[in-house]
Amino acid sequence: MPDLHLTSTYHGILLLLAAAGAGALAVLAYRFTVPPVSRVVRTALMLIRGLGLFLLFLLLGEPLLSLVYHRLDKPVLAVLIDQSKSMTIQDRTVDRKTSLLDALSAPALRTVEEQSDLLYGVFDTKLHLLKSFANDSISFNGEGTDIGGALKQLKEQTAERNLQGVLLITDGNATTGSSPLFEAEEAGLPVFTVGIGDTSEPHDVVVQKVLANTITYVGNNVPVNATLKSSGMNNERVEVTLLDGGKTLDRKTLLLEPGTREYAVPLSFVPDVDGMRKITVEVSQLPGEVSTQNNRSSFYVKVLKSKMRVVMIAGAPSADVAAIRRALQDDSNVEVKTFIDRGNGQFYEGVLTDQELRAAECIILAGYPGSKSSTATLQAVANTAESGKGILFVLSRTVDFRKLQILQAVLPFTIPAKGGEETQTFLAVSEGQRNNPILRVSSSLDVWSKLPPSFTLDEPLRAKPEDIVLATARTQSSASTEPLMLSRNVNRSKSLAFLCYGLWRWKSYSEGIPGAERILENLISNSVRWLVTHDDEKPVQVRPSKEIFAGSDPVEFTAQVYDENYRPIDDAEVSLSVSQKGHVSQLTLTSLGNGRFEGAFDPLPEGDYTYSGRATAGGRQLSEERGSFSVGGLNVEFQETRANKLLLQQIAARTGGRYFESNDLQQLPRVLASLPNFRLRDVSVARQFELWNRPWMLGVVVALFAVEWFLRKKYGML
Repeated sequence: MPDLHLTSTYHGILLLLAAAGAGALAVLAYRFTVPPVSRVVRTALMLIRGLGLFLLFLLLGEPLLSLVYHRLDKPVLAVLIDQSKSMTIQDRTVDRKTSLLDALSAPALRTVEEQSDLLYGVFDTKLHLLKSFANDSISFNGEGTDIGGALKQLKEQTAERNLQGVLLITDGNATTGSSPLFEAEEAGLPVFTVGIGDTSEPHDVVVQKVLANTITYVGNNVPVNATLKSSGMNNERVEVTLLDGGKTLDRKTLLLEPGTREYAVPLSFVPDVDGMRKITVEVSQLPGEVSTQNNRSSFYVKVLKSKMRVVMIAGAPSADVAAIRRALQDDSNVEVKTFIDRGNGQFYEGVLTDQELRAAECIILAGYPGSKSSTATLQAVANTAESGKGILFVLSRTVDFRKLQILQAVLPFTIPAKGGEETQTFLAVSEGQRNNPILRVSSSLDVWSKLPPSFTLDEPLRAKPEDIVLATARTQSSASTEPLMLSRNVNRSKSLAFLCYGLWRWKSYSEGIPGAERILENLISNSVRWLVTHDDEKPVQVRPSKEIFAGSDPVEFTAQVYDENYRPIDDAEVSLSVSQKGHVSQLTLTSLGNGRFEGAFDPLPEGDYTYSGRATAGGRQLSEERGSFSVGGLNVEFQETRANKLLLQQIAARTGGRYFESNDLQQLPRVLASLPNFRLRDVSVARQFELWNRPWMLGVVVALFAVEWFLRKKYGML
C-alpha cells in the first residue's frame, strides 16, 4: 500500500479549526428544523453540509495529495555486445564469433542473473538495448565500432534504473566515435571487459590508407600514394594494382618482409575521359590471411576537362601573397596572373582589365583592398563575382573594411565598420566539416590542430546565414565560435574566406609535423578546385549524399530543381532509378520546399551502382541526371585485425572493473558481489495530485450541496 500525504497552504491547526467550524455551523443549521424531521435525516443533513463547507474551504487552500510507493530494485548489469564485422574474423586459434557466443552462454552469467537483472545491448556505431536476448539478436554486420558512444548512450538511456556495472564484450578495436577511456570514466560505473580475439601477430596484409587528389584534369598524371601494412609474413610477394573498374591503371610488385611493417607504394594514372571515376587500390590475396576484406580500398576522382585560370589581386606585397602565388604556380593545372597594388590604385604588373577578370574562373583577393585601392577596380571585381565567378578572400592587417563594403554581396561574411587589433590564434576544424574536400590536405585531419598560430583581428567578422563554417578560432586551451574559414554556395555563386593571415607560417614553421609538408599548397589547390567546379550550377541536380556508403547505411539522395532563371520549382516530381547487375530499384523523392527534395533507399547490398534521376514539371521532363556510387568496401573494421587487449585492460583498471578472458568468467559473480553498490535498492516513487485543480473535486462539493437541497425539498423544509 502506498503512503498517503496531504498538504495545503493552510496550517494544520487552521484546518482543524475549519473542520470544527464547519461542523458547528451544520449543527446550528439543523438542530431545529421546520417542519420537524427525524433524527436520522437531521444527522445526514448535518454531515452533508459540514463536509461540503469543509471541502470548499479545503479547496481554497490548494490541497496536494501525495501517494508514495516503495519497491526494491535489483542491481542491473548491462551486457554490451560488439556486433561489428570485425567480430567475424577467424584468428589463427580463435573464431571470434564462436568465442563471443560461448562467453554469453557461460554459467557465470546465469549465476549473476539470479542475484541481479541483466540488461543486454548490442552496439556497432550505435547502441541498441534489447528487451530480451537470443543469439540471433546479434547481427555481426556493423560497419564501425563506437565503444565510447555505446557507454555514453547506455548512461543516458538507463538514468532511472539501478545500473551498477557494465560487462563489455568486444575485441577492443574502436574504429569511430569518442575516446572509450574518457567515456568509460565519465560513465561513473565499473566496467568489466571481456576480450575477444587473438592478440598475437596475425598473418595479414592491409591497405591502410590511400591519398590522392579528388579533382583532376584529362591528360594529367594523378599520383596515388597507398600505404600498406603487413604482419606475420615471411618474404612473400604481392601485387599492388590500381584499378578503374576492370581496367588496370598501374601495378607494382612488393616483397613483404617478416614482422609488422608498413610500406609506401607510389602509384599513378592518367585519365583519358572526364567524369566521376571510381579508383581502387587492390593487393593480391595470400593463403592463410586473417581477412581478405581489407585487401582493397576505393575512392572517387572527379576528372575535369581543362586548366583553371586564376587572377590573384593583392593589396600589397607580403609573405602571404608570395606563399599563395608559389602554391598556385606549383599546381600544374592552374594558370595564374597576379596583380599587386602599388599603393596608389595602380598595379606593378600593369592594368587589370575587364577582359582579364572575365577570362578568369576564380578571383583571389589577398589582403585586398587597401586604403588606396581603386574604387573602379573594386566595382569591376564585384560585377565579375556577381556574374558567377568564384571568389577567395584572404584577410590581412591592412585591409580597408570601408572599401570592402563594395564586395559585401559576394563575400561570405558581414563586413564590420572598421578593423580591429591584431591577435594570435590557432585553427580548429568544425566537427561537422572534418570530411569537407576543401580541408582534405593530408591523410590525417589532426594536422590542423598541430599547425603554428596565425593572426586575425579582434573585431568579429560574422558568418552569413547560408555559410558553412569550416574552421573556428582556437586559443591554447579552448575553441571559440569566431569563424576563421567560411564557404558559401548560393544562387550560382561560390565564395570562400580565410579570416586569418600569416598563412606562410603554416609552410615555414611546420617542419617535423607529419602531413604538413604541403598543407598550404593542398589547401589553395582544393579551394580553387571547389570554386571553379560548376556542376552544382545546373538547374537540376540529383545526387547521392556521399560516394561510398557503409553497408548498414541508408542510401540517401538529395535534389534541387530550378527553372531556366534559377527560380525554385516546388511542384516538380523527382524520380530515381538505381541499378546493379540488372536489378533496378525505384524511388520518388519528397519535396522539402524551395526546390529541394530528398529520399533514401533502405541499406543496399554491397557493390557498385549506377543511378538515373529524372525531374518533371507540368508534364514536361526538365532534366535527367546520371551518376554512380558504391555500397560497402570501406573495410574500416578490418584495418586492425589484432584484438586490443591493452585498451580493455585500461578501461577496466580506470573504472574499478576487471579484465576477463572470454573463456575465464568464473570469478565474475564473486567480483560483482564484492562491489559496495551492487545491492538491492529501496526506490520510492511519488505521485502527486493537485486536488484543487481537479474538476471531480468541485463536482463532489456541488454534489453534496445538491443532495442537501434535494433532501430539504423532499421534506418540505424552509
